[in-house]
Amino acid sequence: MRRIVSKINGGYKAACTKLAICGMQNSKQLLIVLGVVLISSGVLELSIAQGNGSGPTGSYTEAQYDDELVRNGVGNLFRLIEGAFGALIMVVAGLGAIIAAAMGAYRAALGMLVVALGAFILRALVSLFFGVQYQSYSYGQN
Repeated sequence: MRRIVSKINGGYKAACTKLAICGMQNSKQLLIVLGVVLISSGVLELSIAQGNGSGPTGSYTEAQYDDELVRNGVGNLFRLIEGAFGALIMVVAGLGAIIAAAMGAYRAALGMLVVALGAFILRALVSLFFGVQYQSYSYGQN
């Protein structure tokens, strides 16, 4: 009986040693395979049940998003940038660009010049890419 147990013990030690050595030699490949398996199994349910009602909630449809508050917030930011605050940003960045260029820091001067021009043309750039319906939000005012 001891002889059988010692053979099983020796075989188990040899198998564990071989497995450990193989794992150390191929650790990068094993981790890549493990990562792919985990990602694939995590996304599997969503990739199968796109909108056919077979998911746990019955459907994977997206709710409608009302962006009125976001557009009103952007309108408020535009109102600030196009007013006295925007003029202050442009003047300070322009003066900073002139002083930085005089001191030889041309990178800083270019950055400040971009900030000054960005404050000037911000509404035009945003309306070019995202539309023009940005009214400022006025709560409780007519």
